Amino acid sequence: MSDAAIEAGTLNERYHFLIRRLHSLSGIIPVGAFLCVHLTVNATIAMGGGAFQYAVDQIHKLNNLGILKAVEVAFIFAPIAFHGILGVVIWLSGRSNVTTFTHGGNIRYFLQRVTGLMAFAFIILHLWHVHWIIPGAFEFDPHAAAGSAAQAMQPIWAGPVYAIGMLAAVYHLANGVWTFLITWGVTIGPKSQAYSGRVCIALGIVLALFGLSSIFFLKRMDTTDSASPASQSGHAAMITEDAGPA
Repeated sequence: MSDAAIEAGTLNERYHFLIRRLHSLSGIIPVGAFLCVHLTVNATIAMGGGAFQYAVDQIHKLNNLGILKAVEVAFIFAPIAFHGILGVVIWLSGRSNVTTFTHGGNIRYFLQRVTGLMAFAFIILHLWHVHWIIPGAFEFDPHAAAGSAAQAMQPIWAGPVYAIGMLAAVYHLANGVWTFLITWGVTIGPKSQAYSGRVCIALGIVLALFGLSSIFFLKRMDTTDSASPASQSGHAAMITEDAGPA
């Protein structure tokens, strides 16, 4: 084999290694971090429409600076697209022997790929359902956050589909954090991996409860009450308080 062929093979290996590491990193930062924040904000609906509106307002303060959409595209949607599309490529090019050897590692590998595909498909559906970036059935109104989100959850399909998609995303993140720590050499020995596994299970349970509770409360919310004058006046009071004295 010529020196040029050896060098080309080495470059391809380095390129492949770099892409895989970037894929691993993007799944944690910023995609995983965003999922944690998103589910936490959504869970505030359990404390009432006013609390949810307040949480949404804190995020949409970026809109007052004219940078919210740019931040969303650069730090949320672009990384999700990169991680999701590359994940599909890895799925198509990878090979699991889960049907031959059903030990824990292969099962986790298989579930990681399946939940990744499910989560990516769900994200596309979610964006079409409520977000401006893919105009579709409905668009979330940040100025009437509780009523808007509750109305979006009223279709009979929304609850089951959102629950399944959210749980797939949560499992993919929790298991992904565990494998990330191993891949990046943070947890090396069996004891540290067992400990991090318990932490990741706890993280997954907490996020799953956050997600399921938000779906539950939004499905049960009276959309007319959530858009009542009392709610609007509470929202206005919060905005006034944030703005400070004139």
